[in-house]
Amino acid sequence: MASQVAHIVYAKKYLDKHPRKDADNFLLGTLFPDVRRIADELSRHETHIFFKHLDLDFNDLTGFQSGWKFHLWCDMRRYEILNKYNFLNIKNAATFGGMTARLLEDEILYEKYNNWEKLSLLLNNPPTITTPLDVSQETLERWYAIVSKYFEKKPSDKTIKIFLCKQPSMKNEADGIIDALGKLRNNSKAVGILKKVVEEII
Repeated sequence: MASQVAHIVYAKKYLDKHPRKDADNFLLGTLFPDVRRIADELSRHETHIFFKHLDLDFNDLTGFQSGWKFHLWCDMRRYEILNKYNFLNIKNAATFGGMTARLLEDEILYEKYNNWEKLSLLLNNPPTITTPLDVSQETLERWYAIVSKYFEKKPSDKTIKIFLCKQPSMKNEADGIIDALGKLRNNSKAVGILKKVVEEII
């Protein structure tokens, strides 16, 4: 799994190669699956095990659905790349279910996307979204607002902690994650491998 900045950077790389008229909806879909972090009524299985085949075939899917499927495909592809480099054997790489590494990747990739202001405008004013899952528009809007705030500046210990504390399942682990993040950040091998992910993901 990747975190939110990484998913946007991956999506930009894909959209640069495969432009879409519905790119905004694709980006909204890309950020959708992790809404379960603030929605008690949703499980990870519901948002992440949804499409029968994980590939880059988006025929017959809406822009939103295509972005959703792309998120899941990227999670799978990222895991393959990290395994190839034995990333999970690095100390602190797999702590807190891999959250430490995901957040470090967000720091590393933040400057590879240069339209955060426009994206934040979209996230703070999303269209009405209909999904086959039991998630309200209010919950979606709250998730997108949380992510928008996180996108305002390059992730730091302070902004990451705020982001984590807005997610009920992460709130009590925030300090531990920040501590482990500091250690992983100083591991040049870990940083080098995380940089390879965006190079190889598509």
